[in-house]
Amino acid sequence: MSEVTRRSVKTGIGFGLIAGIIFAVGEVVLALAMGMPALEPFRMFASVVFGAGALEFGPWAALIGGGIVHLVLAGLFGLIYGLINTRLPLEAHTNAGTQTVLGLVFGAAIWILNFQIIARVAYPWFLDLPQFMQFLLHAVLFGVPLGLLYAAAERRSVIAQGVRRQPQAA
Repeated sequence: MSEVTRRSVKTGIGFGLIAGIIFAVGEVVLALAMGMPALEPFRMFASVVFGAGALEFGPWAALIGGGIVHLVLAGLFGLIYGLINTRLPLEAHTNAGTQTVLGLVFGAAIWILNFQIIARVAYPWFLDLPQFMQFLLHAVLFGVPLGLLYAAAERRSVIAQGVRRQPQAA
């Protein structure tokens, strides 16, 4: 595995977790705005592994089970994002505009895959949620932060490598 691939994967996983936390906060705010319990998003996250029965989980089971499921998926999606970036020219890794658009599209693709394909087959209760808001949360509160964090980290890495490669003064 090349250094760029290794760095992209590591960066993708780490920032997938951070973007996942941002996304989860957005889900909680949306749930509260809709008059739902604050932990309802964590019950939904947990239901991916535990099925519809997770929608009845108590507070601790919802928070722990849903939190673990959500963070594992966020890390996995971050890993995929990092792997996608390995296919791009290095200049695209550091460009905030490119990474914002890529993150937005990536978040939208996650929503399409999870809600419009997988949920229709395996998790129909996910379709009861307001789909446009879910689309926005996935694209704006997961994808965009993932892309911007990735670009910032790659810029720091390129700068650090440039500093290391400069010849020493005599």
